[in-house]
Amino acid sequence: MPLNKSWHDYNESLIERGRILMDIGFLKSQSNEIKKMNDGKVGAPFEYSHTYIQSLAFLKIGFKIAYRTVQGIVRGLSDYIRIEEMHFTHLRRRILKIKPSVASVNIDDDDNPITLIVDASGLTITKKGDYIEQKWIRKRKEFVKLHIAVDAKSEKIISFRVTKGNVHDSRKLGPMIREVSEEYDIDKVYGDKAHDNRKSFNLLDDMNIEPAISIRKNASTEARGCPLRRDEILLIRKLGYGGWKQLKDAGRRWIAEIVFSSIKRVLGEDLLSKKFRAQKVEAGLKVMLYNKFMSL
Repeated sequence: MPLNKSWHDYNESLIERGRILMDIGFLKSQSNEIKKMNDGKVGAPFEYSHTYIQSLAFLKIGFKIAYRTVQGIVRGLSDYIRIEEMHFTHLRRRILKIKPSVASVNIDDDDNPITLIVDASGLTITKKGDYIEQKWIRKRKEFVKLHIAVDAKSEKIISFRVTKGNVHDSRKLGPMIREVSEEYDIDKVYGDKAHDNRKSFNLLDDMNIEPAISIRKNASTEARGCPLRRDEILLIRKLGYGGWKQLKDAGRRWIAEIVFSSIKRVLGEDLLSKKFRAQKVEAGLKVMLYNKFMSL
């Protein structure tokens, strides 16, 4: 439970998640919009609005169900309310055209600089049993990696990337920070040792952002073209690692771990899609749905 919520508020937020996933009133209004879009249409494919497709995509992701099941749910609802049914193959094609984004997320920053926590975690893409994999499949388990930049105050994801599992975490630090900086002022960035490299520190130095990145114990005090990292190493040598953690409030880095835990616990850590293009859309929809839940 979030520290800033009472048990009553927390319980209500869990209940509201179900309302978001089964927002029949919204689906009904979208059905009326679809009818207007297709009024008098002759000899052309039936059109569906983007918001209608997205609402059905959230239904699929939220309940972790197949496309056919989504069509069945809509068909069942159509017995009671006016709602347009869509064939599951058409629904799949339309969902795969969605470009998941968090560009419009509201973090209530009040024009103050924000603090980012960056991290990455894997989403599994296989349904084989662990025993079978260990016993008979002599290769590393494949996964898709989700990279996120989280606002420390709202705990919402304000930038993300989805990559193959072999892409290093630090490769997506720059693109996410640059994307966030287009809309917000960033005062500090937290990260784990995966971001302990000259490129990451130089980026933060160029953008005048304070680093709170864990540094390897055997790090050299030589600058080697990265004075900001050298300064951080000297600060750790002076204060000790415990003192440095206290000064930087390093415990806030675990907010990203809490975000990943929430996504995997509520929406599942596995991806049902088989192809990477579809996996990127599915993972992105999980992020968008997580942010909707956090807005409650």
